[in-house]
Amino acid sequence: MTRADRSRDLVAFLVLLAGAALYAYAWFGMHNLATKQLVIPKGVPAMRYFDTYWQLFRVAKLFFIAGAAALAWSYWSYFRRVDTPA
Repeated sequence: MTRADRSRDLVAFLVLLAGAALYAYAWFGMHNLATKQLVIPKGVPAMRYFDTYWQLFRVAKLFFIAGAAALAWSYWSYFRRVDTPA
């Protein structure tokens, strides 16, 4: 295993971790919005907050897909190199 392999795995893990953090933040925001625990300033519609959290969900899904693609690429590049006869 080379340093590049470890770097690819680390990048993939960090992208997946960022996606999980965004997803959790959006989930807790939606939960707080639904249970009326989120303080919304007067005159600001709650839909504005909902739209923001909804967009965060979508971005988190993109991070999950990018992280999975990076993991697949790392796996493929490592085993392509290992499987070749010397």
